[in-house]
Amino acid sequence: MAQLTFNNAKVSAIVTTVGDKKVTIEDEAENFGYDNKTIKRLKKRIGFNSRYVVSNEKICTSDLCYQSAIDIFNNVSINKTDIEALLFVTQTADYKAPSTAIILQDRLGLSTDTIAYDINLGCSGFINGLFTAYAMINSGLKKVLLLTGDVASDFAYKNDKNLTPLMGDAGSAILIEKTNSSDSYFVLHSDGSGYQNLIIPDAGCRNKVNAASLIPMKDNDGNLRRSIDMFMNGGEIFNFTIKVVPKMFDELFEFSNVKKDEIDYFVLHQANRYILQNIAKRLELSDDKLPMKTMTVYGNQNSSSIPGTINGFLNEQFSNEKLKVIFAGFGIGLSWGVCVVEIDNIYAPKIKIYTINTKCSI
Repeated sequence: MAQLTFNNAKVSAIVTTVGDKKVTIEDEAENFGYDNKTIKRLKKRIGFNSRYVVSNEKICTSDLCYQSAIDIFNNVSINKTDIEALLFVTQTADYKAPSTAIILQDRLGLSTDTIAYDINLGCSGFINGLFTAYAMINSGLKKVLLLTGDVASDFAYKNDKNLTPLMGDAGSAILIEKTNSSDSYFVLHSDGSGYQNLIIPDAGCRNKVNAASLIPMKDNDGNLRRSIDMFMNGGEIFNFTIKVVPKMFDELFEFSNVKKDEIDYFVLHQANRYILQNIAKRLELSDDKLPMKTMTVYGNQNSSSIPGTINGFLNEQFSNEKLKVIFAGFGIGLSWGVCVVEIDNIYAPKIKIYTINTKCSI
């Protein structure tokens, strides 16, 4: 059972950068065949409203994460040479090979002594990335830079009305440092038996891209999609989430001896409003304890949805208060994880919009 405790690592900074183009559901209504009644229903039930995506197909996740990392270097008292490890959690890497983290090590001007590698995870990526960073600190490192995110708009076919309106582009940078007194608890799970419920069928080594991969096909719901695009079995993913997430919290509370009423905020992966409302109901949590607006404003930011929620809607609290918070991610893999950590007046500015002219002042 993957239950882990740390008492010597802390989060010192969180920055999130989103794509530079705002798209509303009204902008896309004609593309998806939505009338006004349908738009109103989807806004209320799922949370469709707006999303931020990159304006140019040449802008990658690494570019968004780079801007977030530079913001940390420009505003936090830290030397680049102090970074001992760079972790890049993404499913939209620059290249199939080499690891984008190593490219970012050079681009950010970090030492060649820096450990750098990619972690291929999505919805649970922030939790797993944070766990890996904490484990590195526990093993003797002092400062780890965690980058998370995806240009998630690349996942879905432009006419896929199930996925495209959900997807937002974001890249986050999180600074993790050694400390002497901060208790953290992690619970992690994986279940590959459900991998086909959220998958890009082609483009890997199992099913190589061919001419047929590029042809849009209509599914049983009349929805168009290619086999190089993301497929989601929405019903199965919803059932999975409602089944495992409440149990995951029970496991965390029992393992950590932390009580629910000790938690200031529950910051969850922002899949969609309907899922979050169901989780909140089962956990008996109020809206002020479990933020739900991120997907509605910025879109589903994949592994950056948790830091995106912090920078988008909780930045004042994280910047000015001492908090005990829970982070939880769940989805593609299937993979799910939860942790409780202490936050103490960290650097957490308002969410940033991508700009191509990002420069480091140090």
